[in-house]
Amino acid sequence: MQIANRKIYYEITGTGPAIVFFHGFGGNHVVWAGQVPYLVKHGYQTITFDLAGHGKSKGPAISNMVELADEAAELITNLDLKSIILIGHSMGAGLVWAILKYHPELNIVKIITIDQSPKMLNDEEWHYGWVHGQIELTQYNFKDVLSYYDHIKETLNVIDDQVWSKLYPFKQKYPFKREKNMSLLFDHVQKDWRPTVYGIHIPALSISSTKSPYFKIGYVTEMQKHNKNIEINTVDDAGHDIMAEKPAEFNHLLGKFLGIE
Repeated sequence: MQIANRKIYYEITGTGPAIVFFHGFGGNHVVWAGQVPYLVKHGYQTITFDLAGHGKSKGPAISNMVELADEAAELITNLDLKSIILIGHSMGAGLVWAILKYHPELNIVKIITIDQSPKMLNDEEWHYGWVHGQIELTQYNFKDVLSYYDHIKETLNVIDDQVWSKLYPFKQKYPFKREKNMSLLFDHVQKDWRPTVYGIHIPALSISSTKSPYFKIGYVTEMQKHNKNIEINTVDDAGHDIMAEKPAEFNHLLGKFLGIE
């Protein structure tokens, strides 16, 4: 799909209520290979796509989350989707919250966010931002830290075999160019989505991991404490890519939230 000066690659599978997936920074649409068949089997239509600067999408990279939300909203509008469910992983969760904030005209009925704190920079009042080992991300060090730590192992376990058999060849054919997308990453980590998250008025599910390489588990409790519309679930023994590491367990939680299990 042509959006402004970019050609956005997307795939539509199945028929029924629409579920739109947002992958994270450096990801691509194939990471949802463990969810698409499950949801289509249960009567949903899935829309997966590669964000600008990622995967098979072509054109210049996007430098900020607002522009990324505008692009995603235009794709949703052009596809004439109604009563939409959004699922976002990592930066894709930030994109979900950006859609809620900047595009209230879209009829979003439910959201699911995966392993993403609403505020990534730690400070004296917020201790649930990005952390890796003994290093906590702050407004003073985030550029240096993220420029240096560019190959952190995101998974605790290996990616599920069926997902990896599709994801690995895609990543080899369409490698991510991290250096061209650093402005987007820097903008992403500076966002504070707490006001948006605390004001969510539709059913929301936040799925976190006990062994995330990036976040302390407490952020989901903080989210729910401020907003009872948010349901929280935790997956044990998974890293950052929960849906790709443990698709069956993830799908069970997703199915319960959607009312299909």
